[in-house]
Amino acid sequence: MNYSSQACITAFNLAYNLVFQASNYYQMIISFCSVFPLIYFLLFKLSKSSFHGNLKTIFISYFVSLVAFSMTHLTTSTTQIIKSIISTDNCDLIISPFPHKIWNFFILFFLTLSTFFPCSVTIERYFAMETAEKYEKASVVMGPILVGFNVLLNFCIIFNMLKDESYTDGNVSFSVIPAVAAQKAFTFFIIIFFVNLVDVIFDLILLRMNLKLKLQLKNSSLAVKYQLEEVYQSTKFSVFLILIHIISFGIYVSAVVFFRYFGNLIISDPDSLFGVRTFSTTIVPTYNFVIGSFSSFFNRIKLKKSEGATIQMSSTGKSGANNYDQAIFSIWNSVSGPIDRNVTLV
Repeated sequence: MNYSSQACITAFNLAYNLVFQASNYYQMIISFCSVFPLIYFLLFKLSKSSFHGNLKTIFISYFVSLVAFSMTHLTTSTTQIIKSIISTDNCDLIISPFPHKIWNFFILFFLTLSTFFPCSVTIERYFAMETAEKYEKASVVMGPILVGFNVLLNFCIIFNMLKDESYTDGNVSFSVIPAVAAQKAFTFFIIIFFVNLVDVIFDLILLRMNLKLKLQLKNSSLAVKYQLEEVYQSTKFSVFLILIHIISFGIYVSAVVFFRYFGNLIISDPDSLFGVRTFSTTIVPTYNFVIGSFSSFFNRIKLKKSEGATIQMSSTGKSGANNYDQAIFSIWNSVSGPIDRNVTLV
């Protein structure tokens, strides 16, 4: 495609702006680094967790979307760096319309897809709490349905947002959204942010309800207490994850909107402002790295709290029954988190 000389000069100024160059290298490095803890958590922690299949399906889909987003950003930032190194003509720095549209779609799709999953987690957790005593036997149906709905809804929104864009303006960054679609995208981001904010409020209420239910049924049978503990612990992890996600996404939306509409008030040079705006997009890959690392660390702490207990007691008659019951509940009430119960009857 032929570009005007002015467009090529602009591309040169933008591509070799120090802030933009720094954002490219940082984005490449942090995206690359984020992939490993995310995949590690997926394969060695989440897949082996005791979470119910519905919750596990949603979480796996959530973390897969984070991996896909990091891989997308890794690919685009690496491509931008290579173009700046090997280009012999200013016009070569401009990204062709078709690849720009494709990769821009993937960036937006995976960015927003992950923001839908917190609501799905909340729906699943409320259902788990309401049916806590029998939820262990519930079919793994709700999780896949919620995931499928999220993917389809997000695809339709992003597709309709970008379908009429020609991407003929010429740009040096795959992350840049065309002007018309950008307004729709920012509106969509703000809506998602407030939806997630409301979701956090429901999650905090849910966590309190879980704790209250757990205390109310502390004298229930061991099986019921164990199931309630599983629901409570998985809900705690869910709320923690959603809180970190909404904080990160909120910072991202605030930075992008601020620098787009008010950046010129503090940065007069348009090339540097462009670099700062692209640098703000590195917030999400940074979040991916942090959440992948911290999720693995958090899960390992839970495992470290596991303890074993060996009990010797009389196993015959009424005395044996009472001893067994008292010992089991003594262990349960004295140890927080999952425990191994090796009971030796003599």
